[in-house]
Amino acid sequence: MAEREYRKLQGMALEFVSGRLEDNPGGRSIGYTVTFDMTLDFTHFVQMANVYIPGYLNSAVNAIRPELDGLAYHYAYNYLFDAAGSIGGNKALFDIFTRPGYYMDEWSDGELERRYSKPQFEVVGQKLRIKAHMDFRLKGGSRQIEISDLPVIRFQWALNLLQGGVQLPDLIAPETKVVLMYAHEDFVEVEGLQMFRGTRYMKGSELGFGEISPGQILTAQ
Repeated sequence: MAEREYRKLQGMALEFVSGRLEDNPGGRSIGYTVTFDMTLDFTHFVQMANVYIPGYLNSAVNAIRPELDGLAYHYAYNYLFDAAGSIGGNKALFDIFTRPGYYMDEWSDGELERRYSKPQFEVVGQKLRIKAHMDFRLKGGSRQIEISDLPVIRFQWALNLLQGGVQLPDLIAPETKVVLMYAHEDFVEVEGLQMFRGTRYMKGSELGFGEISPGQILTAQ
């Protein structure tokens, strides 16, 4: 499988609005709720999309998938069937991938299990506001999880652009051509992890129950 190409998109940004960390002793879990504003410059988006997939928004068999690590897990790609050729701005583009049915809300496997909730979206001017929630627990709820067990949590805001093709009688699965994101394209090491420079993140083990302050949302640099 070819390595995906990630590109920083001018005018794409992720801005923290609010957050809260809460304990759930009954479920032996800890969860955070965060709200972010996601910005996208539509003109630059179209220009970059057309570099990699000429006429990207005009073909019904092209597709898009948001990558929202730390915020939500979108488990499918969305074809442009109902919107090709009619997307003239941010709101029409956002409408393609903000439907809650495409987002997972089940526990993952592993020693540290995670569960995203289905995100809530709201268009605020030209921005897309997301309210997201994630729970953590130890494998199978074996014991009550502690704040010290929480990992470093990065927040991604990226759009995976896929080019489709038609082969009768079936539709060929679309292929990723580029992933556009708010962070820079080079990597830096943060707490032993490789992150794109400029990625927003927080150190879960250093949080406290209650409000998450803007100062606890850090930037990889």
